[in-house]
Amino acid sequence: TTWSPLLGAERHFGIWPLVAGTLLVTVIAASFALPLGLIAAIYLSEYASPRVRATLKPALEILAGVPTVVYGFFALTVITPGLQWVCRSLFGDPVFPGYNATGAGLAVGIMILPIVCSLSEDALRAVPRSLREGAYALGGTRFDVSVRVVVPAALSGIMASFFLAITRAIGETMIVVMAAGLAANLTANPLEAVTTVTVQIVTLLVGDQ
Repeated sequence: TTWSPLLGAERHFGIWPLVAGTLLVTVIAASFALPLGLIAAIYLSEYASPRVRATLKPALEILAGVPTVVYGFFALTVITPGLQWVCRSLFGDPVFPGYNATGAGLAVGIMILPIVCSLSEDALRAVPRSLREGAYALGGTRFDVSVRVVVPAALSGIMASFFLAITRAIGETMIVVMAAGLAANLTANPLEAVTTVTVQIVTLLVGDQ
């Protein structure tokens, strides 16, 4: 349960703090990005006009090309101070320290959001038009058709986008280094600083500064 491979007379190589930090950041990112990405995909596929879709989808896909160091800096300078401001306004206490799992998780969620949205939207648009027309002919509303016909028909593609986004979140390094700190804490508290498996791989490759 202790990860201290570089410092001290007795070194410890317990991996559980790293696994816990990886899972915590991934769960926060997935909780933010998966529902929001699916809702955005349904909107683009079923509700948006061609002009709106032609504008929004490229804008979302541009986010996928932003370097992760930019997301890390954004988490450090915008997300975490924003969380502190909200908590200070509500509770009179900033609650969140400078480095925390929530800020890193939200930044990773923003990073994987285009993956979920773009791939899910492609899967939804691949559903045959005849299924939609049949559902409309039976009296279904647009919401009914979207939720009860199109989404189940595209479920395999949606799940593929979810798994791809989750694996991308698990492997993220730079955002976690900048926003979550390097503390190997065995915790499920999103307010604490954490580190992940990939961050420690990079740290050990670089060496002790």
